[in-house]
Amino acid sequence: MNNEDPTLKGYLQLLQPQLLIWIFLTYSIGPALVHFQGGTLEWGNIILGSLLAVFLVLMQSYLSAFFDHPESPTCGLHRDDERYMMLKRLDRQTLLVVAMTLLTAGAVDTVLLTVRHGLNLPAVLILGIGFLITFFSASPPLRLEKSGYGEIAEAILVCNLVPALGFLMSESNLHVLLVMLTLPLTLVYLAYKVVLSLETFAFDSTHKVQSLAVRLDWKKAMQAHNYLILTAFLFIGIFSLIGQPWSITWPILLTIPVGIYQIVQMVGIISGAPTRWKVLKLTASGLFVIMAYLISFTLWIK
Repeated sequence: MNNEDPTLKGYLQLLQPQLLIWIFLTYSIGPALVHFQGGTLEWGNIILGSLLAVFLVLMQSYLSAFFDHPESPTCGLHRDDERYMMLKRLDRQTLLVVAMTLLTAGAVDTVLLTVRHGLNLPAVLILGIGFLITFFSASPPLRLEKSGYGEIAEAILVCNLVPALGFLMSESNLHVLLVMLTLPLTLVYLAYKVVLSLETFAFDSTHKVQSLAVRLDWKKAMQAHNYLILTAFLFIGIFSLIGQPWSITWPILLTIPVGIYQIVQMVGIISGAPTRWKVLKLTASGLFVIMAYLISFTLWIK
């Protein structure tokens, strides 16, 4: 007999545990790069900075649920959407209270960092951009996550802004090596989001859901997926020629077989082969996680 409360399950589902784990993974790249360069790690600031990233992501999730709720005048979900049925069991005002509580927690965290002199101008700018992305991804009138641009905004947040915030918790200025390490990761993450939007393409296109794949169209989205992965590895090669240390580059290149296998699967779909979404999603998420892990791990052990 299943005694699990579906309402509690709905609130917990909005925590997005997988995304939070990935946030911690990409955040670790920032302090790891400080360590690689021989800088002093400010662990108090680093911990507070990681909580800021978590508060932003969770605030977006609960705020998005508030505006997506079936009782909301801004709800654009179809009744056949699983998210519609999940949110219908939740209290809309509770979602807003949780979102505002997380926003308040983020503000308190920011004050603590200010007291500790952990916020410099670049960190404030990164934090401000992160807040704007998360707030306007979830809130009207922009609602980026509903316009087909949400995947791009999320990729920038997770793979660029979060590592940069982690780096700036111990350093006063950004370093070009951080861009070299995170740009390919951003492209790989975006390819993963394309895979997710392709899986739901049939439902999204018939129910007027504006995902990235719907905006690009089915075939163009699959082609874009392949170009994103190829461009990511091309950047890795170029960066190794213009200053990125080989000791960092070669571990990242170990992910090439995974990237090739991911492209082969997509080419097969284009050619009419049966679609195995579970395998493709596992490959796409695996490529991102392995690449992010190798970047962080390599920096920490040097």
